[in-house]
Amino acid sequence: MKSLVIVFSAMLFSMNYCLTYAEERIGILAIAIGTVSIVRNEAPISAEQGASVFQNDTIITGGKSRAQILLLDQTAINISQKANLKIDHFVVGGSEEGLNVKVGAGTFRFISGKIASRNPKKVNVETPIATIGVRGTEFIGGIATESIVALLDGKINVSSDYSNQLIEINGFGVIIDSLGNISTPVRIPDDTLNGLLDAVSTREEILNQEQDDDEAPLNSEERK
Repeated sequence: MKSLVIVFSAMLFSMNYCLTYAEERIGILAIAIGTVSIVRNEAPISAEQGASVFQNDTIITGGKSRAQILLLDQTAINISQKANLKIDHFVVGGSEEGLNVKVGAGTFRFISGKIASRNPKKVNVETPIATIGVRGTEFIGGIATESIVALLDGKINVSSDYSNQLIEINGFGVIIDSLGNISTPVRIPDDTLNGLLDAVSTREEILNQEQDDDEAPLNSEERK
C-alpha cells in the first residue's frame, strides 16, 4: 500500500523543507489524471502532474479524474474523481509544525509522513461532519450522506460534536451519518473496502468504468 508514496519521491529531495511558509511550495501534484485544477487566491488554475502545491491551495478533480498530493514531509494524499481537498496548514519543524487538511467531497486515501511520526496530535484531516486524528497511519474515507472512514494501517481517532471513536484494527472503520453520529468500529466488508480503493485507483480499467455525470445517458423525461 505504500507504493503510491514513491511516485515522485526523488523530486522531494531537491525541495527544502526545513522551513515552510505560505509563500513557498509545500509539495507537488505527483499524479494528475483527467481534469485537475488548483484554486489559489480564489482563482482556478488548470494543473498538471508535477505542479507545485502551496498552503491554502484547494485541489479539485473532475469526472474520471485522479490526483495525488505529495507533501514535503512525504505525506501522500490520493483523491478520487469529483473531489476537493484544501491544505489549511503545513509547517515542518519548529513550534508551529503540523498539518491540517480539509476534504470537502469525494474519496480520499491518506498515508502519513514525517510530521505524523514526530507530532501525531498535530495532524488532522477534516471532513464536513467529522475530524480524523492521524496517529502515524494509512486510512481511506468516502464522503456521502453516510460517510465512511476505514483504517488500512496504524491507528486513527474519528470525532465529531456528538461522537468519538478510536480505530486500531486494520480493515475496521466507522460510518458517520449526516448529523455527525459515528458508529462503533466494525469490520468493513471487502466489497465496500475494495470500492473505496477503486475510487482512488489510477488503473485505466477502473477509470474507464466510471461514469461522468456530463456523459450520463438521458432518462425518459430528459429526452422529451
